[in-house]
Amino acid sequence: MTAEPAKSSLRYYAILVIVMAFWGASWPSAKIIVGTAPPMTIGFFRFFTASILFQILLFSTESEPRRIFRRSNFRILFLVGLTGIFGYGVLFLTGIRLTTAAQGAIIAGFNPATISLVAHIYHKERLAKRWQYIGFVVAFVGVIFVVGVQALLEFNLEYLIGNIIILGAMFTYGLYSSIGKEAMKTLSPLEVITGGTIIGTFLFGMGALTEEFWALPAMIDPVFWINVLYLGTCVTFIGFLFYFICIKELGATRAGGFINLVPVFGTVFSYLILKEVIYWTYGIGLLLVVVGIVIINFPIRKKELKA
Repeated sequence: MTAEPAKSSLRYYAILVIVMAFWGASWPSAKIIVGTAPPMTIGFFRFFTASILFQILLFSTESEPRRIFRRSNFRILFLVGLTGIFGYGVLFLTGIRLTTAAQGAIIAGFNPATISLVAHIYHKERLAKRWQYIGFVVAFVGVIFVVGVQALLEFNLEYLIGNIIILGAMFTYGLYSSIGKEAMKTLSPLEVITGGTIIGTFLFGMGALTEEFWALPAMIDPVFWINVLYLGTCVTFIGFLFYFICIKELGATRAGGFINLVPVFGTVFSYLILKEVIYWTYGIGLLLVVVGIVIINFPIRKKELKA
């Protein structure tokens, strides 16, 4: 009788691994595409692709798909799009132009910590045990190994600036997560991500107009279109859709733990696709980030909470 649920969970675990591989591969993909076009143009076509797919799914599955266009929902969805799509996207693409995909992916491993930290400030959420806050320190020391220690051993100002910008992107995503949680009090996850993506696409579109995207060589470059479609379809649409499905089936804690695989996949793909050099400091940083996130998300039994 217990075999079937186990098989069902195994299926969702496999889906989560695929999603994390998609997200990990987004770092070398982004590194490639920023060499073909400016950030606003990349962001516009990536999220335009995703927004079309999300709207098709929304209108085919939701009973009231037009709710996201109501005036009462505009403010919260604008904040979702401004932070999680536009703000994060601009910092992500700007940072990756300056640093390596491997360094960016490892710093992205700090993302769950920034989500917890912002939730602590924004929603007054508290970790179950005080010792779990050590995880923030451990994870941040890991980021320092990537951002600071390697910079001291082999100084590269562009890498340092790019890494700091990507760290800023992680905090922006943490803010987006808290705003998204607020939005999901009245809207479904699909409505929130669809509305936010539409807003983000519009903001990126205004920027793309200033870049005169129609005149860019990237418009006829297959490398640009392959990567923008990958980022828009696999990373944004399929990735977030499957991730939310797995959260529904497995719970946020079990599904969220798989995010630790993103920097692992990101580092591996950066080495395999871009032939980037992986320094020993990256390995220590990656290990510390993963350990820190595990400490923060360490499961606490109800008996321990009462103690």
